[in-house]
Amino acid sequence: MKPETDPIADDEYLLRLVWHDRFTSKVPVISPRTFEPRTKGDHPDADGLSLFREACLPSPTDALAVIAEDKRARYGIVRIPVARLAALNLTVAPSPIDAVPGHVVIPEMNSTAYLDKANKAFFTATQLQLAQIASDNIAHQPAAE
Repeated sequence: MKPETDPIADDEYLLRLVWHDRFTSKVPVISPRTFEPRTKGDHPDADGLSLFREACLPSPTDALAVIAEDKRARYGIVRIPVARLAALNLTVAPSPIDAVPGHVVIPEMNSTAYLDKANKAFFTATQLQLAQIASDNIAHQPAAE
């Protein structure tokens, strides 16, 4: 495992937690809404879309520690290669939290930018591309309903 203070390498994978209803029977299997920054509630994605560095965790499912225990079974996890983010002109920035090591954000995909109508085409295209990547990289399925 890498310390979260190590630089983020292009050959790493990032993990995104996915609520069960974002797994679909369509193509892509992972809904593009999975990559929609939170704009409401107590924790909007003001700094960017939240993910975890897989290299900083013993197992991808360790990222679920940020979720209330009674809801963890309803989450899946997808893997996103850092190199693919770079190809989409997205960056990754460390954003340490106490609950789980290796927390990072994609600064370009923040709640303020998402709410700006001038960015609609960017977000629509980027969310779809990320959903396609994620659909081929499912690390953990949510429990069956």
